[in-house]
Amino acid sequence: MIRNLILSGGIYHPFAETSAHVAAHLAELGIVSEICSVGEGLARLSSETFDLLTVNALAFSMTQAEKYAPLRAEHAFEIDGAGCRALEDHVGAGRGLLGLHTAPICFDTWPGWGRLLGASWVWGQSGHPMPDVLQVTWGQRTFQVWDELYGGLDLHPDAQVLATARLASGGPETPVLIARRNAAYLALGHDLRSVSSPDYAQMLGTAARMVLSPDQETV
Repeated sequence: MIRNLILSGGIYHPFAETSAHVAAHLAELGIVSEICSVGEGLARLSSETFDLLTVNALAFSMTQAEKYAPLRAEHAFEIDGAGCRALEDHVGAGRGLLGLHTAPICFDTWPGWGRLLGASWVWGQSGHPMPDVLQVTWGQRTFQVWDELYGGLDLHPDAQVLATARLASGGPETPVLIARRNAAYLALGHDLRSVSSPDYAQMLGTAARMVLSPDQETV
C-alpha cells in the first residue's frame, strides 16, 4: 500500500473539498491518502512513515500585509524546528513530496522549504490575476482549465519545468508543473472547477508517480 499524507487547510480556498478530490484522484492509482491539518500532519510526519506527502494548504505567518490582521489569530501558522526536521527527514529519505497550488506560500519563516519543494513565493514579486480560463501546455498536449495562475515564483536552479500556462486571452507563459529530485510542484488547483477536471487529475497522477520511487510506481 502506498501511503499519502495530505496537509490541508487555510484561507481563501476550499481546501476541504479540493483535498478530498485530490485523494480520490490518487486512490485510482492505488495511493491511499489521509487528510489532516498542517500542524497535526507535521506532528504525524515526525513519528510515522508515509511514501508521499502532499501539501494542499495555505499555512503561513500572515505578517506580510495588514489585510491579514483580522485572520491571524485563527489562521496564522509558523513552522517550528520539529516540523522542519520532519520535512527534511521525509525528503532526505527519498520519499515523495508533492506541493499543490498554494504550497510555495507555506512555511514562509523557513527558507529551507523552497529548497525542498523547488519553488518559492516571493512577496512583492510573486502574484496572480483573478481566476480565469488558462491555456495549459504540457509536452505535446494543450488544454484549457479555469484556475488561478501564479507567476513570479522563484524556482530552484535544478527545477525542471514540465508544463506552462498562460491566460487564454493572452500573456506570458508561466511554469505550472515543475519537478526536482523526489519533489514536484503543481501550481493548478485553486478550486473544484480545476481539481475536478480530467486534465488536472492526469497531471496530478503524473506528478505523484514522478516523486515516488520506481518500486512504488503504480502505472
